Amino acid sequence: MGSRAANKAAQTQFQMAQQQAQGFRDVLGQYNPAIGTAAANAQRDVLAAANQAGVNLTDVAERGATGITGSAERANEFLQPYMGLGEQAVKGMSDFMAPGGAGTKDFTFEDMQKYDPGYQFRIDQAQRALAASGAARGGYLGGGAAKAAMQLAQNVASSEYGSAFDRFRSQQNDRFGRFSNLIDMGGRVGALAGGNLMTAAQQAAAMRTGAAQTVGGWNIGANEYGGNAMQQAAALQAQNAFGAQRSIADLMTGGAAAQAAGQVGSANAWSGMLGGIAGAANQVGGYYQQKDLLKQMQQGGYGGYGGFTPYGAARPYSPPSYGWSNMPTPGMPQGMWPSAPGYGDVYGWRPGYGNYPSR
Repeated sequence: MGSRAANKAAQTQFQMAQQQAQGFRDVLGQYNPAIGTAAANAQRDVLAAANQAGVNLTDVAERGATGITGSAERANEFLQPYMGLGEQAVKGMSDFMAPGGAGTKDFTFEDMQKYDPGYQFRIDQAQRALAASGAARGGYLGGGAAKAAMQLAQNVASSEYGSAFDRFRSQQNDRFGRFSNLIDMGGRVGALAGGNLMTAAQQAAAMRTGAAQTVGGWNIGANEYGGNAMQQAAALQAQNAFGAQRSIADLMTGGAAAQAAGQVGSANAWSGMLGGIAGAANQVGGYYQQKDLLKQMQQGGYGGYGGFTPYGAARPYSPPSYGWSNMPTPGMPQGMWPSAPGYGDVYGWRPGYGNYPSR
């Protein structure tokens, strides 16, 4: 009963250790995957949020950049007429200064008549005056009168030619100046239009670049957050697994120790039982010895014990064999039982045991 109780208690404790270990495994299997899933969801959500925010910011920056560029283009539309005049002036100046153009033409007598229509009138008037003077003197023009008329014509021609050339040059300079002014205006307006476009492009580029940098920072931060979440989850899962395995190991060690203690207790119970049986057998052997001794003494001399043998003549004592060494016992092989002690060495005589049973 003690052996069974020890084994049963040990088995119960071992089973409880097994159940608790399985409970640790179940809890670990329930919560560790949830930790990993939560970390993965957090990583996914933060990356999705960063990506959506990046898309929104990029869209806003793109619309802003497009608006800036469009504003510059609309502003340049107001400058377009002035740039058109400058473009036409450039073309006109190119034609004016081209070989054979008006700006490279030499002044000729035909040009003098063209640029000074009153020249011929003044020549005619001078000749009429000379002719009238000759008629007044009898209609005859002498050599002096002819020379005077030629001199007058030359003087008038020289004077008028210089005046006509000055007017021609002034007109050429005026045309050149007007072309130059228009070209200059067109250049300044063109530079202003180009500056508008350049400024708009710079602002648009800065807006797009700023948005891209911000979006990149968001994405980097989201990836760092997600990576930290996954790393912390992995560390927590490892910690949980290590703690659970350590607890399971402690439980299994305790269960194994309980089993071992149960086996030792069972063995001790059997050992105690067998020791008790051996002690009882010794007592039984002593009882039979005492009984035989009394019977022998009752049958001898000396006050009814005539068959007493003196101490000195006693034969060597041989203990009887009760067959205890061959008695089958639970848990102990045959031949391990102790034999009953002999008394021949003590009393110096040997009672007869021939009629006693061997067991």
